[in-house]
Amino acid sequence: MSRNGTSLPPADDELWTLVEAFVERTLAEDERRRLDERLRSEAAARIFYVAYLDLHAQLQWRTRGESSRVAGSAPLQVAPQGASGRRRLLWSALAAIGSLAAAAAVVFSLSLPQHGPEDAETPDLPVKPVGSIAVLIDNSAPVWDAGTSGPTKTGSYLLPGRLKLKSGVVEIAFDGGSEVLLEGPADFDVSAADRGFLYRGKLTARVAEPGSPFFVSMPGAATNIEGECGLLLDGAGRPEIHVFSGEVRADPTDASGEPLPGGRSIENGGAFIDPTLHLVSTVPLNPVLFARLRPEVRVSDSAVRDGPHADENFGAAPQLVVKNSIPGYSWETFLRFDLSRVKGPASEAMVRLMPVKVGQPMENAAAVVPSSELWSEQLITWDTKPSAGPTIATWTVADGTPVEFEVTQQVREALATDKRLSLRIFAPNRKRGSAYVQYGSREGPASLRPQLLITAAADEQTQLLRPADALRRLTRGANEGYPAIFALSSPGVAGQVLPLIRSGTSLNWPAMEH
Repeated sequence: MSRNGTSLPPADDELWTLVEAFVERTLAEDERRRLDERLRSEAAARIFYVAYLDLHAQLQWRTRGESSRVAGSAPLQVAPQGASGRRRLLWSALAAIGSLAAAAAVVFSLSLPQHGPEDAETPDLPVKPVGSIAVLIDNSAPVWDAGTSGPTKTGSYLLPGRLKLKSGVVEIAFDGGSEVLLEGPADFDVSAADRGFLYRGKLTARVAEPGSPFFVSMPGAATNIEGECGLLLDGAGRPEIHVFSGEVRADPTDASGEPLPGGRSIENGGAFIDPTLHLVSTVPLNPVLFARLRPEVRVSDSAVRDGPHADENFGAAPQLVVKNSIPGYSWETFLRFDLSRVKGPASEAMVRLMPVKVGQPMENAAAVVPSSELWSEQLITWDTKPSAGPTIATWTVADGTPVEFEVTQQVREALATDKRLSLRIFAPNRKRGSAYVQYGSREGPASLRPQLLITAAADEQTQLLRPADALRRLTRGANEGYPAIFALSSPGVAGQVLPLIRSGTSLNWPAMEH
């Protein structure tokens, strides 16, 4: 091609569109991320980008932005490159550019997004190690026996191995989505992302999603769990199964753990397996045995990060992060409250988050994630995060003061449907620098964990005996164990103190006599 037809380096239509939008300042956020990705990974894209910006700058200088036409020259043209449909910029009025590579390098360095040192203040969270299958969460002052093969700190990733608990309660969140609450004294083997083995003690196991069973074996028994159940070895070493919801298949096993004939499926009932006779017999369902292991509200949480970290999971991190910045430095947080055991209507519901570190003051917001959008704490990433609806609350975080926002209507809707409330916590406005918030996560210290605070409406009997606006508000210290004594405050019942069972981020209260 003659000098009058000199062309830019070859580029595909997508790159042309992205670079043109960048120059015209119409680049959307997803397009900006795409351009950044291509410039980082493709040498040819960088060459085209440099040449385009260099030419654009010189044309702007010649015309001072007044005309697309240089005096005494042919017009600037954008035309297809033959049959391929690629475009070329044609010009004839520009003098020899000379040393284009050197000049372009300067333009390139100035026009790429600048990641200043202030963006490096974005917190780093621990990344899930290869081979981990679960996360350990400290729930109630655990004391560990010698012989525990895995880490015992809350928020620790677990590889396959044995947990020997002398006393207290711990939670094990499996990658497959199931959760186990283990009460000491107990000996439990974390075997795989969807299974474990109970050698001693008792536990509750719960499957989060239908179609994703969890398997727990015991000496002489094997279970296939599709719901929520309690398992224990009684004083005689007999396995017992108590099914609270869904269905559990219980089978006797031989010495090698292979299932034997005589198994049965159990729903809303109890059974024990005779390890000698290999028989499954019925026993009364006994929820009281597992009272400490059945929280009223279960919480899942995780932060996600974009850019090079978009495929990484931070589900076991002790903090949750919110930041809206340039690609590679943005964070969002997701929360889910399982309300399966909440009884009765809610008069008021508030989410409480505890900031543990705040950079510059910034606005945060919350939006509801539809129940059809499923996600797992140990698998969610920026690439797989669920979509969310419109904003339901905003607040400005400027210091370490607890944040509370109302979700009463959302809790009522969840209680009337699938009993799950899932939220996206994010920063609606981009703000570079040290504008970020770290909140405590459920894997961190108990006093900093997310909470759902529910004010229960008085039941029908209470409404007859007390003022019509009587409400019961439950308050507690954030790190008391199971069970604890809590103050119950309500018009007409001041001063009464009732035993309440702490259950994760909510509470369960006994029936009151009148």
